[in-house]
Amino acid sequence: MNPQNQETGMNDVRIRSMFAGEEEQVCELVLDVFMKDVAPCFSGDGIAEFRKYASPVALTERAEDGHVVLVAEMDYEPVGMIEVRQEEHICFFFVDRAHQGKGIGTKLLHEAIDLCGKPPFLTVNSSPNSVQVYEQLGFTATDEEQIKNGIRFTPMKLDLV
Repeated sequence: MNPQNQETGMNDVRIRSMFAGEEEQVCELVLDVFMKDVAPCFSGDGIAEFRKYASPVALTERAEDGHVVLVAEMDYEPVGMIEVRQEEHICFFFVDRAHQGKGIGTKLLHEAIDLCGKPPFLTVNSSPNSVQVYEQLGFTATDEEQIKNGIRFTPMKLDLV
């Protein structure tokens, strides 16, 4: 096989903790994916609420407050991220559109679980377009879709024991 035609492999992806000072770049990734994939099913209020939470200042504060923030990078560029609060709730989980479906999200999730000390479960409030992805990762819905501050979500849980 010609090496120029090979797809980028998972060995090219590095998972690491977010560096101080790269919050803006990570938030750009989050907002890019959000605006293209999630925002169309949110109200204006929901988009504004999400943007507040996805600001570099807010992400810095949460990281300093103990949230686990991991970045997937390829060629020194972030291509995915996951943020976990209190070692049991996923706040953010995004993979760049060009890199979706390549196992990066699964790798991020497993690294986060390990870093959180393999908790008995993880929860997430999934956006409508991500429910199926979370189901493929083993999560199950724990309630019906809800709306809070304009944010549409389905509460989900992944049992790890």
